[in-house]
Amino acid sequence: MHPGEGRWRFAAAMVSCFDSVERPEGKKRLAVRVAEGSLWRRMGQGLHVGGLDGEAVVEPEWGPVQGSGLAPLWGNVSVPSVLDRWCATEVKPRLRGKATLSRSCDDCMIGVARAEDARRVRAVREKRLGRFGLTLPPDTTRLWPLWRPSTTQQSGHGPATCDVVGCTFSWRRTRTGHWRMGCKTRRARLRRAKQALYEWCRRHRHQPVEAQHAALGRRLRGHCNSCGVRGKVRSLLRLVEATKRAWSTWLCRRSQRKRLTWERLTDCLRQRPLPRPRITVRIWGG
Repeated sequence: MHPGEGRWRFAAAMVSCFDSVERPEGKKRLAVRVAEGSLWRRMGQGLHVGGLDGEAVVEPEWGPVQGSGLAPLWGNVSVPSVLDRWCATEVKPRLRGKATLSRSCDDCMIGVARAEDARRVRAVREKRLGRFGLTLPPDTTRLWPLWRPSTTQQSGHGPATCDVVGCTFSWRRTRTGHWRMGCKTRRARLRRAKQALYEWCRRHRHQPVEAQHAALGRRLRGHCNSCGVRGKVRSLLRLVEATKRAWSTWLCRRSQRKRLTWERLTDCLRQRPLPRPRITVRIWGG
């Protein structure tokens, strides 16, 4: 099913997916899909490694430590047996219309074609996850109506927007006049990214310009690699422009003798350009 064909959608971002599963239960799920002895030994070593919480070393009793290299493997191997297989074998055959599941580790979006099917899936998903010690935040109970607007509608937007995994999905008009599912960076996430780059420029304003340029380039490339989803070019351009303004602001405050004008900053960026936004993930074709 195309991402735009699910008329009703709701997200399911599991709370503490990695450290909410008992280790014996998680190992049983992993045994179904993992048969390599070397990987089993590595997992056994990583499960008992603690992590830093401030200055204290914390070793969780359930699952791996949040942020460890074992956490993504634990989630990507154990969650499919809880959610993916359940949707494919038990949920979809019982629905009257089509359904789709899009998952990224512990964050997923379920789309269905009928409203009654959406209510049925929403009612049983918490019971299903509760059987394995997983919970959902309260804000994931909302249903988003995301059907395609009528072709007679010449202006405006779709019926609603959907926020999931740092992205905002909504229907928008193309230049040719057709309706198409669009994607942009979630407003709160974009604001946090701008604030983080602004604070970095403030704290490191006395470093050499070459070092600042290299560090800002690494941060922008890292953001584009993780958030460079098709349809988010404008959001990425806003972040690059905000970075230029923040860098200019704090370069001007390095000294009281002579201010850095936009002409000088333009010449500096011409010699040392910041990375241009690029799309690294295409979640649908076309």
